Amino acid sequence: MGRAAVLIPLWMLQACSSTSSPQSYTLYRNSFFDSSLRVHWATFNASESDPGYNLDNCEMAARLLNANFKATAAAAGKLPTPGVGFWCEEGPFSEKGAVPAHFEAAYPTDAYP
Repeated sequence: MGRAAVLIPLWMLQACSSTSSPQSYTLYRNSFFDSSLRVHWATFNASESDPGYNLDNCEMAARLLNANFKATAAAAGKLPTPGVGFWCEEGPFSEKGAVPAHFEAAYPTDAYP
């Protein structure tokens, strides 16, 4: 009885903690010096009930940062460096992988009425 009394609560605790964890997304940026370099910028891994929460926030950050990158270059009278930008990928940071050819850029239009 003593062993069962310990194992059953542990099994129940493990069952509760093994529910699907939220999917994490990593925000990357490449470099002016080497456009194939994958630089870790942020990880989105909040525990939320909405399964798209982390992806949505990562993509929003990437679009905002890319828009800011373009606006900063324009304010300086320059063109943004082609092939350099921010993007999101599912999972933890990885040094290996492709760099996108295009980077979405947008400021939120619905942030203020």
